[in-house]
Amino acid sequence: MGRPRSLVPPCRFCQKQFKRQEHLRRHERTHTHEKPFVCECGGRFARQDMLTRHLRLSHKYSPENSDVAADYPSSQRERDGESWNSFGTHEIDGTQGTGSTITEAGFSLSQPTPTCDEPDIESDPIGFALEGDLMGTAVEKSANHTIPWNEADDLDFLWNDSRPFSEVLPASFFDTNLSLVDISQQYQVPLLEQQQISEQVEQGQQNVDNSLDINTQPNVDHENDPIAAEEEGDPSQNRQLKGNFAPSISPWKLTPSDYAGLSNDIKELALVLPSSFSLPSRHTISRFLEGFFRSYHDHMPFLHTPSSSASSLGTELILSLAAVGAFYRFENAKGYMIYHAARTLINWRLDQRSGLEISNLTKTSHGYADTPNTRGHPQSSPTINNDGDANPGSRKNPKLLRLLQGLITLMTLASWGDRAVVGDSLAMSGQVAMLVREIGISTPDAGHETSSWEVWVEKEERRRTLWVAYAQSNLQCLTFHFPPTILNREVLLTLPSCGEEWKASNAQEWRHMREFHTPDSRNFQQALGEILQGHQIHEPVAISAFANYVLIHGLFQEIFFARNTSSLVDQPTGSFSMSFVQAMESALRAWQNSWEATYESTLDPLSPRGPMGFNATALVRLAYIRLNANTGPHRQLSTRNPEEIARALIDGRPGVCQRSPFLDRAVLQCIHALSIPVRSGIQFIARTQMLNWSMQHSLCNLECTFLLNHWIQEIARCIEVFGVQNLRDDERKLLSMIHTVIREADLTDLSDWADDDADAVRRLAASTARLWAETFGGFHVFNISQVIGESITIIADILDSRLASSA
Repeated sequence: MGRPRSLVPPCRFCQKQFKRQEHLRRHERTHTHEKPFVCECGGRFARQDMLTRHLRLSHKYSPENSDVAADYPSSQRERDGESWNSFGTHEIDGTQGTGSTITEAGFSLSQPTPTCDEPDIESDPIGFALEGDLMGTAVEKSANHTIPWNEADDLDFLWNDSRPFSEVLPASFFDTNLSLVDISQQYQVPLLEQQQISEQVEQGQQNVDNSLDINTQPNVDHENDPIAAEEEGDPSQNRQLKGNFAPSISPWKLTPSDYAGLSNDIKELALVLPSSFSLPSRHTISRFLEGFFRSYHDHMPFLHTPSSSASSLGTELILSLAAVGAFYRFENAKGYMIYHAARTLINWRLDQRSGLEISNLTKTSHGYADTPNTRGHPQSSPTINNDGDANPGSRKNPKLLRLLQGLITLMTLASWGDRAVVGDSLAMSGQVAMLVREIGISTPDAGHETSSWEVWVEKEERRRTLWVAYAQSNLQCLTFHFPPTILNREVLLTLPSCGEEWKASNAQEWRHMREFHTPDSRNFQQALGEILQGHQIHEPVAISAFANYVLIHGLFQEIFFARNTSSLVDQPTGSFSMSFVQAMESALRAWQNSWEATYESTLDPLSPRGPMGFNATALVRLAYIRLNANTGPHRQLSTRNPEEIARALIDGRPGVCQRSPFLDRAVLQCIHALSIPVRSGIQFIARTQMLNWSMQHSLCNLECTFLLNHWIQEIARCIEVFGVQNLRDDERKLLSMIHTVIREADLTDLSDWADDDADAVRRLAASTARLWAETFGGFHVFNISQVIGESITIIADILDSRLASSA
């Protein structure tokens, strides 16, 4: 029958019940904050197994060769029936501790035994120097034991990355009975331990040595888990991911070993990188990575953040992300420095790959007589790149995918950055186009059907990376009026998944999401073809916001090529054939029905559903504008000259179709775009949009400013010549909407407004331009937004001056 079970009293603080006495003692330390297990380096721990692990990982001690106990005097090790084990920790009555005695009134700690490196100083009952001797002892102690003061340790002390709630220093830091030196050592230990354990897990090593007789099997009882947190009451444990991948709550945080690896890579590449490049500190790189993940990544979510870590990204991608993140931290100079280094490094990697291929070509004769396969068939032996990977063009080559991700990120920065790097963005678009074809954008993929979360994540990250490359190619076309380097017909990918499924932190959450959301495995060609025919694509299953986003890119590309292949006769008026406009409007309505049916769609840039749906609305407005106006070649955005941009738009160079119900719909889209910042508050949007609104909205607002001004001026001329009765009812309704929006913004006095007064209508044009300009009144992350804001301001100034001169 075994021994009778002893009765264990409940916790004296919270009345929690435990089955074993040692579990109760360990739990009560979470209330008392007692850390009785002391290492000779000064680290203190609440549990013996935590100290054991610390000794193994930080000091390379093992039970077989450890001589820690020998360093302690026997008179100190055996005292009052107490003993010290082989790891230098106190044992009381066969249990491990430091002589802590818990009474009904509270607890007290016996004096800890000094280590061989520290003098035995007079101490008070809690084991620290008496107040009167504290400063003198500290000086004496520092003479015998040099403290490695450095800025990195101080920052680790203030910003302990091992605790998610690191914004607030623990209360124990402010206990004047404790030494800050000891505390700093104590709180720097977990960061190193965490990294070393992570490295061991990745290498397939065992976390705890079996010879220590510590249970390493997972246990439902949190009290028995040796890898659990020191303090069970720590609320941060609720935030830990339990997935099959290495947990990473904050993928932007670089551990000391991550940074050491990055620094070593930079040193090895010193001859490749610019001579002026200096790697920023670990915390600076982490800050920039945080800027990327918190600000940019949601707009183009191609990395799987729950399973991402700095060590998995690679040097090229870390630098690329940090370069963009620096701009979101308004540290542009450092951003460009890192951009230059990342750009140089990626170019070098690509040159290495192409150089090897060219080298292989030089080994063959002019007639390829030495090549057994002369008809375009690949040779049987794989190509080996400089990193030792076979088949560098394979979709399974993660290094090639990381290069593409870094290149896309840098291309984005260069597209929106200062004029000096705009040329770089156009050059990189060709490199991106080459890589996406090599990785397989034109190869049908397997869709979303898989039972393995890890396999699905790998495929979806590749798919999303290719989709982001396609989107960035279209955004360059939209901005600079250059043909896109990735065409609709080349894309054979499956549509991307929904955001919540992508953000699932483990396999269980992922499968749970799939119970409520059936993944749509239609490919891009099928969905785009259905939309172009005006068919509804949201039935029977709605697609994701990301899928809607790439489809509106597809529709925009169709309009772009139709515009640039139409006859020159049609260009001055900006008109398409009636049949084409009707077909495209039908497609845009079908797309909007899909957008409305998608759960993630929202007009709130701060919505937890993400910004993809909101960003897509800017593109649908641009599609309506481009159907009715040929604005693309006349905006001169590549010049980054606000005066030139404003003059090109306001002097009537872009062709606009004649007034019609089709143009009315484009004007309605512009009015709705203007109403969104008015509803939220112009000053609020001006000061916050740089972090929450994507660049697509800035580009959209510029063209909305142009089209509204052009349309209002045409309406004013019509009223002036033919009278207000010549306006259609829809046109008068649109005028009324504009007046209402301007009045709501309370920007100008419209008390004398009358829709039959041509001058009053012209004042509406100036007021709308001024209102758009006000939305750009704050700070901006990228140069192009500032240029667009200055251009709209110039347009508003020109319209005001013309009104003043005609008065």
